[in-house]
Amino acid sequence: MSTPYSQFSGSDKVKRGYSFQEISNIYELGRFFLENGDIHRGEAIMLGLTHVAPEFMPSWLGLAYVNIHVGNFEQALQASRQAYRLDPDSLVAILFLVSCLMSQGDYNTAGTYLGEVSDKIEGGFVTHPNVIRFYKALLVRYQDRK
Repeated sequence: MSTPYSQFSGSDKVKRGYSFQEISNIYELGRFFLENGDIHRGEAIMLGLTHVAPEFMPSWLGLAYVNIHVGNFEQALQASRQAYRLDPDSLVAILFLVSCLMSQGDYNTAGTYLGEVSDKIEGGFVTHPNVIRFYKALLVRYQDRK
């Protein structure tokens, strides 16, 4: 069974005794808490996952989300950069990085990454509506900067 995080499944040495399925299930629980507004529980789970499975990119995105939510933009940027380092092909990681870069006022770098995502969308390589909506929202934010 292929998962969006299948590149992680072979990294047994970083999972510290947890199977890939257990890591995925723990992540889904953390994501459930975040989606339902329980930021503190979601944060605890995502932070724990980054320690137990530091190569599991989605947990870094979860931490970025938490830090954006509470206004810790520097920490959000660090978590987004780590997610991007782990999977530079992940458009979601790139878009989180763009959001954080704009929050820090780095519109030049953000624009470069937005251009990369635009090329992939226009080339038909991206069809997931949530990714496209996220991109469009960031593009508007980028274009409306003052």
